[in-house]
Amino acid sequence: MTKIKFEDKMQNLEKLINELENNETPLEESINKYTEAMKLIKECDEELNSYEKHINKIVSENGDIEDFEIEE
Repeated sequence: MTKIKFEDKMQNLEKLINELENNETPLEESINKYTEAMKLIKECDEELNSYEKHINKIVSENGDIEDFEIEE
């Protein structure tokens, strides 16, 4: 199974939204597109949350992973 890149998911989502907004799509097809869009939104949200967790961790000098905190 090939993993779709985040950017490609966002492009697909944008395309689906544009198609749904044009009001020319039959109802059944609109429901399918809406379902696909919601799936993409969930996948993108999960991926962003995963990236956020990785960004919030840094490797300290001794190699341990610890939370990143900004000193003010």
